[in-house]
Amino acid sequence: MAIYHANDLLPLAQRTGRWVVRKINNQPVLYTTNLGSVIKMVSQAAREVQVTVLDNGSAQVASQFYAYRVDQGQWQRVAAAKGTWTIPLPSCQSHLIEVMTAGNTDLDPVWTGQAGFAIISITSRPGALHPAPLQPLVDFIGDSITAGCWVAGHHASADYRPESNYVGIASDQLGIDSVRIAYSAGGVLRPATGGVPVASQFLPQIDQTTRWAVNRPDMVVVNIGVNDRRYPTDQFVLAYDHFISQVKSTFPNSLILIMVPFSQTFRTEIVRCAHRHHLPVIDTRGWCTSFIDGLHPDQIGAQTAGRRLAGALAPFLKQIKGGK
Repeated sequence: MAIYHANDLLPLAQRTGRWVVRKINNQPVLYTTNLGSVIKMVSQAAREVQVTVLDNGSAQVASQFYAYRVDQGQWQRVAAAKGTWTIPLPSCQSHLIEVMTAGNTDLDPVWTGQAGFAIISITSRPGALHPAPLQPLVDFIGDSITAGCWVAGHHASADYRPESNYVGIASDQLGIDSVRIAYSAGGVLRPATGGVPVASQFLPQIDQTTRWAVNRPDMVVVNIGVNDRRYPTDQFVLAYDHFISQVKSTFPNSLILIMVPFSQTFRTEIVRCAHRHHLPVIDTRGWCTSFIDGLHPDQIGAQTAGRRLAGALAPFLKQIKGGK
């Protein structure tokens, strides 16, 4: 048996999420404020893996959720309120295991409190855990649609599906490692929920006190702006242009692509801004026609949009691979 605590887990997780080690109630935990963050590991000679987490959301609302899968099979979901759960493995051979942060609520104070996702330990019985093989790395910047909210229904946390929203679908089809930098309701002008500020402030931070050690992705995909629809166009243009400049300076060696929101909000302004910055545009017109609420894609809409995104990104990934 091998027990992996927060500092041991960080090397398994930091590539595929915005994770840090911090103390909550004097206990070190692996911590993130982002839905869709993943611990990706390979087991060797283990019969099962046991995961222990804090149910770290607000006590007045629904439990946080995690999702997990083995060898890219079907995702399974479990409430953080369970505390500890076991992932059975089909044999003692080598297996790819993924554990994803998969549900929280808008009322969880992830930015100003300590209500992010907190993993205490992962235990291999017996055997050991190792980092997963590297794949191309893509950062996805956005809002609740990118984070994976409201895919399966109208219940916060329980009906979120970062594992199978458009980013999850595209990531699987492309065979990439992905990092989400996305918060519910956030925009370049509108602050997100949970105390999270606007995009220019949440990009470099994991919360109000924790600076993010910026990664080095091969590609960055920006899908933001729909939550700014109630602001004047001229204000949006200035804020969006400033944010794209910030993204370029944050990721100077990455290919940056600009998505038009599925709703086509500020379509003209976003395309013009991308052209000013000499960045490729991903045109999403007609990509998603099935929604939970007219704005957030449901599972059918997410699958369609994910497949379309995979097709749009594939030539750029091929170009990146060819240049290495």
